[in-house]
Amino acid sequence: MKWEKYSLINESHLELFKEYHDKKESDWYNNQFHLSSYAGSTNDPNGLVYYKGQYFVFMQSCPFSIEHWNKSWGLYTTKDFINYTYEGLTLIPSNDYDKNGVFSGSARVNSNGEMEIYYTGNVKFNDIDRTSYTLKALIDLKEKVVTKELLFECDLKKYTGHFRDPIVFEKENKLFMLNGAQTLNKEGVLNVYEFNGETWKFKKDVLVDQGDEQNSYMVECPNHFILDGREYVFACLEQDAPLREGSHFVKYREVEIDSEANFKFKTELRKIDLGFDFYAPQVFNNTEDRVIMLGWLGNSKSNPFPEELTTWSNHLTIPRELFVKNDYLYQMPIKELENLRLNEIKSEDSAFNYQNGLVEILSDNISNKDFEIKLASENKFIVLKNKDNNFVIDRTQMDFNDEENLPSIINFGNLEVNNVRILIDRSCLEIFINEGQHAISLRFFIKDHSKIISDLNEIKVIQLDSNKYVWNNIMFKNILKEK
Repeated sequence: MKWEKYSLINESHLELFKEYHDKKESDWYNNQFHLSSYAGSTNDPNGLVYYKGQYFVFMQSCPFSIEHWNKSWGLYTTKDFINYTYEGLTLIPSNDYDKNGVFSGSARVNSNGEMEIYYTGNVKFNDIDRTSYTLKALIDLKEKVVTKELLFECDLKKYTGHFRDPIVFEKENKLFMLNGAQTLNKEGVLNVYEFNGETWKFKKDVLVDQGDEQNSYMVECPNHFILDGREYVFACLEQDAPLREGSHFVKYREVEIDSEANFKFKTELRKIDLGFDFYAPQVFNNTEDRVIMLGWLGNSKSNPFPEELTTWSNHLTIPRELFVKNDYLYQMPIKELENLRLNEIKSEDSAFNYQNGLVEILSDNISNKDFEIKLASENKFIVLKNKDNNFVIDRTQMDFNDEENLPSIINFGNLEVNNVRILIDRSCLEIFINEGQHAISLRFFIKDHSKIISDLNEIKVIQLDSNKYVWNNIMFKNILKEK
């Protein structure tokens, strides 16, 4: 069939999705320990929640397109972040309130022990004008049914229709909801609603960049969490600038929010990840012992499409645990990912040779000295180097280059690199510097990369394994609850 951007999907398309999936599984660039959709495009992680002994990882999934078409939610469940079950397509466009896309949202476990999902339904009037609806959903994993309920429509007297990505949290026995929004003056704001016991009511708009103006035209994908008794919000602040100038960074700040949703900012805005290939992070709800974050290892400003990627694109980051250190947020891969380690690789002719495109690099005692790490195939490579107190990534010599979407040279300035840990997959890597002080997410495209070359004196290279998956190519039934 001829697909349009807002073509609706149904069970008759599952066979086609299976064909797309099989092609994806045979592609070299298909990552092995980074989650992506069963088929089609992947973007924001959604509805992250720990529920009845399992971690639920929903994600934006566009199953018939490598672009952002017909956004739905796919779902993975896992108990250990190594073995995953793909449960199928769960939330799909199915009614007058989400017919042009099930946009991002969150999940929480309510006082009745139910997992409730909050999400944005997108409705386009034409190529420019739109509205959005905020909906709530309950999911029945056994019966494969999603029941949706309309909560409220975007107020088009205040906002352009760009109003989305609800996150709900409790504060002093009150429920609040944050949405990202764009005012009629094209200003990005953080919107706050409050639940009065029966309905959701507008509370206020907050300038999340107050005192640190970013001139953002849109705020999206907000999140809220508490860590070590400190309260944080983060959001994606979109700016009118090229990607290489940092148009779409994710930033956080420590806050205090009182029972009337008054925000007191305790720090300036800070980047969560220094890379250009990072967006829309979310933390898991209902994990009391630690804060675990997943992000989209991509960017809504960046859409690189090597010719091999015909049936899938993009993926999520690995799960990262957040810490507070020196009044900053630090992040490192969660402990469970050490179970991917197979064996340490010894150097042969000044190179470390690994298999299947999966490897981990660890190095201590760098003391900000000059060094170089080259990740290579027989003919192509990327270079990570610290030179003259500047940390630089060079993607010039890849099999696929795209200056607009994948800037070749990225100079991070002086990060005072003392140690690094790098997890490398088929077409992406994640760098953690100084025990998580800095994180850098990076996409790259080198076919059959299998070699590490470095002048570091202390370096350990470890062969990694892939995640294990059970695939269920099914589509949940979506029902709209009548008022």
